[in-house]
Amino acid sequence: MDKRSERTRGWLLDTLLELIGEKEYSEISITELTERSDIARQTFYRNYDSKDDILLSRMEEILDEYLINVQENLAERNDPNWELEVNQLVIVWQENEELFRALQKAGLSFQALEKLSDFFSRFHMKAQNLDELDEKHQYLVYYLAGGVYMVLDKWFENNKNFPIELLTDLFKKAARNINQIAEDYR
Repeated sequence: MDKRSERTRGWLLDTLLELIGEKEYSEISITELTERSDIARQTFYRNYDSKDDILLSRMEEILDEYLINVQENLAERNDPNWELEVNQLVIVWQENEELFRALQKAGLSFQALEKLSDFFSRFHMKAQNLDELDEKHQYLVYYLAGGVYMVLDKWFENNKNFPIELLTDLFKKAARNINQIAEDYR
């Protein structure tokens, strides 16, 4: 992506997040977004198909970067204890709170949950030395991903009052429990 497109995408994201803070997502039009960003509609459609794409593409970028970091860390270790991966996930959520809240307001939370499920599937296959997930392992992954997502959602809802150390500890214990259950399925 060239620098001009990158800058345009940044302006559109910033403006959309600003507008979401002011009104309901459904009330925001492309016209309002482009006028407030001082960007032509034609330029908008060169970069995105819809306002949902603005939020979803940024989420994809953030979570793909997280996945790359985690995969690099996992490649260096044979026995993941999940501490680094869990800490990184909570930090990603914390640093991008405005985006994840905007995804909620836009009704796009399910896409974030799907992305987490995909990541957790990869992590679980690595931890369990599996080439693919059978039905039991898929349920375990969905259970963990749904739980993590709901806990992060509740954490935001409570203005992150729950200490981050306790939150990451909870996630690490859950991951270890899932690994133990998975061992029972072998």
